[in-house]
Amino acid sequence: MLSISDIAAGAGRADPDSFAGLTDAELDRVRELWGVHRLPERYGEFLSLMGRGAGGILRGTDAFFPEILDMRRASDEFFSDNLGGMNLPEGAVVFAMHQGYQVYWMESMTLQDPPVSLYMEGEGAPMVRWSSFTEFMNSEYMNAYPGS
Repeated sequence: MLSISDIAAGAGRADPDSFAGLTDAELDRVRELWGVHRLPERYGEFLSLMGRGAGGILRGTDAFFPEILDMRRASDEFFSDNLGGMNLPEGAVVFAMHQGYQVYWMESMTLQDPPVSLYMEGEGAPMVRWSSFTEFMNSEYMNAYPGS
């Protein structure tokens, strides 16, 4: 399995013009708006290396700065409108939304490399679950750059 920095290096070589990380001040802003004192280590690494764009990884998904600053409000709205579906599990934090009908969440902000789930509006359970943020990023990297 590739590390977050290996994924960033590969995506940066493939798409250098659509690849950028966040500053420490921008990371502080994310933490502040999400109401957390620290981000999971692997997710923080992702943001510092690819938080503004990751080439083909998560293209078309609101997973980057500045859109993630509004993620808490957007996810609250998503789950309040999700009649007949499931609620966001206790302690989970939505870090990305795709086209307004799919959400990605980390199951715990206290773990270094938390499990990730993908949920589609109206379903009774997540569609996909990865054992860690790193595993999730490896999957997204292979989808964006097959054969890498």
